[in-house]
Amino acid sequence: MDNNDLKGSGPSFIGDLARMGGDVVGTMTQDQLKGSGPSFPADLARMGGGIVGPVVSGTPVTTATEDAAYDGFTVEATGGTAPYAYALVGDWPAGLAVNSSTGAVTGTPTEAGTFEDLSVSATDDDEEVGQLTPFTLVVAAA
Repeated sequence: MDNNDLKGSGPSFIGDLARMGGDVVGTMTQDQLKGSGPSFPADLARMGGGIVGPVVSGTPVTTATEDAAYDGFTVEATGGTAPYAYALVGDWPAGLAVNSSTGAVTGTPTEAGTFEDLSVSATDDDEEVGQLTPFTLVVAAA
């Protein structure tokens, strides 16, 4: 069976093939696999696999001073499908930003206060999302 037959074979064909002990031979791209039908992720899970998104790691700097350069930190995504797009999650103080390509969090906070449940997310090329464990940032008044 060629890949064109496999792509149009219905939502549970890949799971059925695995349950029967068959093999898929040849090459398929991620985009072709995504189009394998609505139950493809469930079939993959039944076969003991899964769609794995990025895992985000990094050590946030949890203190800063208003109107002073933030020491900053960089998060790193692994797993999933590169490239990754990084974004801030939560209500960050004005003046801080993340570089969407590198994961570097930098800037100068322009407001003091305690900012809870902050995080940085990474979205991979398959639109799977991972997130850094949430943390609290305390910005002291200048």
